[in-house]
Amino acid sequence: MDALVYLLSLGFSGSDAPRAAILLLIGALFVTHRFKPWRMTLLLIVIDLAWPFIAMAREGASPAMVNAAIRGALEFPEDAVVGFVVRASGFYLFIRGTFSIRRKLQSAFPDDQSKPGLLPF
Repeated sequence: MDALVYLLSLGFSGSDAPRAAILLLIGALFVTHRFKPWRMTLLLIVIDLAWPFIAMAREGASPAMVNAAIRGALEFPEDAVVGFVVRASGFYLFIRGTFSIRRKLQSAFPDDQSKPGLLPF
């Protein structure tokens, strides 16, 4: 159990969990049959990786400072790779789950609302 808690803490630490929640909730709204969940996951991972550097630039950090932060982030320690895989898997599972729930809810109601006796409740 301790190993599972450790793996989840690598992927979703306390400081970036709100950012991940915002990205997931907004991203889950735009998944369709044509824009598959794995594509949205890739888009959200790219946004999630770029977010800290964009925030640094917006807050007035010098370009040299932002470049140094990017270079430091590219030197992945082993734990960061595991955390990235856990984070990407969590993103995919959340988006896929919300897409499935949304699809089931939308298919529960009839398409033709003109007939009054067809509502499921």
